[in-house]
Amino acid sequence: MIVMSAEERVAAKWLRRRGVRVAEPTTVLTARLSVRGGKPAPEAFTVVFLLGAVTCFGIFGYQMLRLLPGVDHGDLPDGGVCSLIAAWALLRTWLHIRAGDRRAAVQLGDRRLDRPPPPWPEVVSGWYLTALLITFGGGAVLGVALAARGSVWALFWLGLLALGAVVDGVILTGVLRRPVLAEDEGSLAVDAVTRREDVLLAPPSVFAVPVVPDLVLEDLPGSPWFLGYVALAVATHAVAWFVQRRRAPALPAGGYYGETG
Repeated sequence: MIVMSAEERVAAKWLRRRGVRVAEPTTVLTARLSVRGGKPAPEAFTVVFLLGAVTCFGIFGYQMLRLLPGVDHGDLPDGGVCSLIAAWALLRTWLHIRAGDRRAAVQLGDRRLDRPPPPWPEVVSGWYLTALLITFGGGAVLGVALAARGSVWALFWLGLLALGAVVDGVILTGVLRRPVLAEDEGSLAVDAVTRREDVLLAPPSVFAVPVVPDLVLEDLPGSPWFLGYVALAVATHAVAWFVQRRRAPALPAGGYYGETG
């Protein structure tokens, strides 16, 4: 009887949800899939702890901005803390996944297949690019328009939007530039699936929604435009999520993913 570790159980569950049943996943797939199933990577604990400390300092500093001269009570976006927490959560997840992939790369060593990463149009759907453009491009246009009219709130909003763009950019760049981590056809298929699903780790509309508290609690100029912006950002992101999931290929039944019994 095969006794699986906690990481192997999580990896086996990931495979089972995609139609593949194994009693013991390979070490490479265990390293990669356990973190995607929610099992943290010990190698990432230090950098994740530092990220948490920086985030706490950032939240405290954000609240202290209210004390700056010329900053009124309503000038600071009410959803700013939500944006900072969202940035922390996304980067934390990404750091654990990156650590698992790096562990798999070490385990592969010279056995890694020499395959180039797929071109980005094969990985990222057009709907996802549209969601990114609406969230960050559309939000920037609205923010600049308000800032040109002297809105201090808009300047802070643009800063939070820029933070979200950087976070999503870091994650997407890492996904698209990541080398292929595979040793056979089975792990190659898993690499293709994870690459397309990892795009979803950078959800754009997460950084559009924090404007909602200001629309509800404050008399924000251009509120109808911002309401339409948030609705469009969330709607396109929802469509992009489903389209992106469908781009992930099915795992071939004949591939080797681990011991089956």
